[in-house]
Amino acid sequence: MLASRKLAALLTAILVVAAACSSAAKSSSGPFASPVAAASPPATPAATVTPTATPKSTPIAILDGEPWIVYSWGPGTGLSLMRPDGSDVHQIAPDLPGVAEHPDWSPDGKLIAINPMVKEGVFEIWTVKADGTDPQRLLGCDAAPCVEVGNPSWSPDGKQLVIGRKANVHGVDGDYRDNRYTIEVFDLATRTSRVIAASPAVGAEYSEWTWPRWSPDGTEVVFAIDRYPMPPTDENRLGGSIAVVKADGSEVDAPRILTEPAIGGSYPDWSPDGQRIVFFAYGPGWYQQTTNATNLFTIRPDGTGLTQVTQLGENQDQAVQPTWTPDGSRIIFAYFRRNPSDPYDRGLAFIDPDGSNLTFLDRAGTHPRLRPTP
Repeated sequence: MLASRKLAALLTAILVVAAACSSAAKSSSGPFASPVAAASPPATPAATVTPTATPKSTPIAILDGEPWIVYSWGPGTGLSLMRPDGSDVHQIAPDLPGVAEHPDWSPDGKLIAINPMVKEGVFEIWTVKADGTDPQRLLGCDAAPCVEVGNPSWSPDGKQLVIGRKANVHGVDGDYRDNRYTIEVFDLATRTSRVIAASPAVGAEYSEWTWPRWSPDGTEVVFAIDRYPMPPTDENRLGGSIAVVKADGSEVDAPRILTEPAIGGSYPDWSPDGQRIVFFAYGPGWYQQTTNATNLFTIRPDGTGLTQVTQLGENQDQAVQPTWTPDGSRIIFAYFRRNPSDPYDRGLAFIDPDGSNLTFLDRAGTHPRLRPTP
């Protein structure tokens, strides 16, 4: 979510608890298997990983054309990089203010857009180079009515970002009835933005519009709509929908809803060929507390062909925060373990879109994205 109640709680948890590591990387035939989808893209061999609990802070040269996974780690350490086989884990961007979250690679793999919390409750959008150097502030909430900006995603041509913004009539996160959410396109050259989707006025239902991602042809943006009754709390979430809107702003008040709210869709990402959208679904409540099944799904951009990728049940581990690998052959995601001794036990994994070839990386982390290597 844009820096909302859920994100603030997640950041607090990351600052307090370091995620635990479990076992070496492996393929699994457990609850993540039993695919529903019929597609069979090329498989990537499972990685062999030597467990490392804490990313190293030693700088490593990041060469052009090298694949790297950027992800959020913790506690309070911001961003880390590792190779797809789990090696060379190290922290980056130590000079950024606050704690960096929600990284996204530029199409040429040279920059990372991030959403740091620069101080309590204050979120901005920055970029850093691939090795974490040269931090640049792009956008923040410098005046009312803006309350938060976040969740940056690069356009296919690398010239724009799509972002989420939260505004309040009074410029404070107080009366929820005064909150509005917009999805905006931010031009990197002019440092200006334009609204392409806007949440309706608050009535009996309250909605948060967030997690925007570009289509590969640059003409559309997919995002998530979280729905709550009034007054909203994380515990009374009604569900979530995946929606698509044109990037030119012509559907600003009329996004196309792809999924029913009861599915609880969130965190969508568009496949590189434009044929599928991946997301995770978890039903009512906040996914880090809910006992509901939490799984990955894909769907076509026209709302047909809903396909379940993982097969996790109630009170089982959770598959969350999926994104496609740049070649579209795999999905990288975070998995949260149901660990009574550590409710924030989490890691990273790959899986094929048909639900096969699950590969765990024994690395604690969230929000993973694999670097494009054009």
